[in-house]
Amino acid sequence: MPTVLAIAVFAAAMSLGQWQLRRADEKRAMQAQVDAAAHSVPVSIAPEPIDPAAVDGRRVAVRGRWVADQTVFIDNRTYRGVAGFYVVTPVKINGSDLQVLVMRGWVARDAQDRLRLPPVATPEGPVEVEGLAQARIPQVMELQTAPMPGPGDRIWENLDYRRFEQWSGARLQQVLIRQSADSAVADGLVRDWPKAGIDVDRHLGYAFQWFLIAAVTAGLWIYFSFFKRRDHSADE
Repeated sequence: MPTVLAIAVFAAAMSLGQWQLRRADEKRAMQAQVDAAAHSVPVSIAPEPIDPAAVDGRRVAVRGRWVADQTVFIDNRTYRGVAGFYVVTPVKINGSDLQVLVMRGWVARDAQDRLRLPPVATPEGPVEVEGLAQARIPQVMELQTAPMPGPGDRIWENLDYRRFEQWSGARLQQVLIRQSADSAVADGLVRDWPKAGIDVDRHLGYAFQWFLIAAVTAGLWIYFSFFKRRDHSADE
């Protein structure tokens, strides 16, 4: 039984260490993609459905109008230690009934009333929004599946395309645009987006810890299986 347990712990620790190394490589690749996209010519979001994979990670632009009354606030997002929201507003694409979600930036939560929505200025009239497209919307862990938001619910724990379409009645392009930090818009939102590769060292640190656990497990098994047993036999 000790040998079986040692093998299980060793295998699990090695697997988790390798997974952390893969995550570090993925973060490096993502950041390289972001850096390359920042200097590329933006791709226009078409008025007809597009393949999300074709624009994922690329710099894009969309022309249309903000749909301000469908703005939602994604909860439990912090910036420099301050609790707040990510503000997401759809843009109705010119010449189409399709909309595209835009993550416009971060805003602080009301310190006295967490359910009070912060004021966010939304320009009226035609707009052109540039940013980085992402097909997958990151999710935070939920202890249980959240119920469908009501018509007036604006504070959401997570955002996904299907839920937003059901809530709003809109048809969406299946991409999210993270608005560029250099957008000259006086809306009071912070667009100091975290870099994908900023926590590579954290993944490397976790990998080292898991490999260390594997090494210690192997060392203890060898010690107790051979050296300790030999010492015990010598005493007899």
